[in-house]
Amino acid sequence: MPAIQSTATIWFHPLPSSTQWPNPVVVGGSTDYLSLFQADTTWPRALAHTQAFGIYAGWIVEATDEQVQSVVAFLNAHNVVIELEAPALQALSDCGTNVEGYVPYGQTVGTYTLAYLQRLQALGAQVSFIKVDEPYFFGNVVPDPRSCHFSVQQIATEVGQYVQLVHEVYPNAEVGDVEPVIDVAYVPDVVTAISQWHATYQSVTGAPFPFFIADNDFGNPAWPGIAKNMEVATKQSGMKFGIIYIGDPTDTSDAEWTGKAVARFQVYQGQSGGQPDYVLFQSWEPYPQFCLPETDSTTFTGVLDAYLDATT
Repeated sequence: MPAIQSTATIWFHPLPSSTQWPNPVVVGGSTDYLSLFQADTTWPRALAHTQAFGIYAGWIVEATDEQVQSVVAFLNAHNVVIELEAPALQALSDCGTNVEGYVPYGQTVGTYTLAYLQRLQALGAQVSFIKVDEPYFFGNVVPDPRSCHFSVQQIATEVGQYVQLVHEVYPNAEVGDVEPVIDVAYVPDVVTAISQWHATYQSVTGAPFPFFIADNDFGNPAWPGIAKNMEVATKQSGMKFGIIYIGDPTDTSDAEWTGKAVARFQVYQGQSGGQPDYVLFQSWEPYPQFCLPETDSTTFTGVLDAYLDATT
């Protein structure tokens, strides 16, 4: 396959296993997650090309001081900034709790957000990017009776308030959006609906999102074309465009998961000509169980090396 011409920057966001996260998102994750931050690192090539390391806000809240300190110290030493994924919607007494994108009822967005941001700030962490966790989809679109199904205007207002809160602690952090790009879930179609959501957000808050990250429905054979249309619409709106490369929740091995992640960047940036500004290698699924070493093609850092091999 010819080399992929790309100027995209790399974000790397693995899932800590349940041994390093008291309340894991899923059973599984990378058992060697904390080994990524050891001095004798076994991912020097991928590390040198990683702009941002992604962390789930929930992990920051629940991890030990020693764990958070080791992550921040390592990333600072290697000039890698932090990207967070975090909820911005407030659950109510009768909806939202245990739905993605919401801070559960009984907590507030303010106290929860300040807990992880101030903890990172105290350690000198460089938080440059935050992805608001799919607020439009889980706040309005999702056919889940537990969702609050807020109006789009209310979601924009709550996200705007969240951004103001972030900027009290990290004034220069870019707070962008990530949404599932599932064509059948939106009316009239996913590109139009998400574009309208972004326009509403800009109208309500007075400023656009700086970036949008596409969480694609890879089960739809038409996903490359839909993602390309989403990329075009995003850039026309003045935002930077990113794409998540991931395996599937049904995968049964690291090799199966990583093979799909590699195939998907080859399809989108190789065969379909996609030109994302950010490529995000992320997992919230049981695999991969191993991030290291990067010399093994079936590990998560091995996927990053495969991307570096494929791009110029």
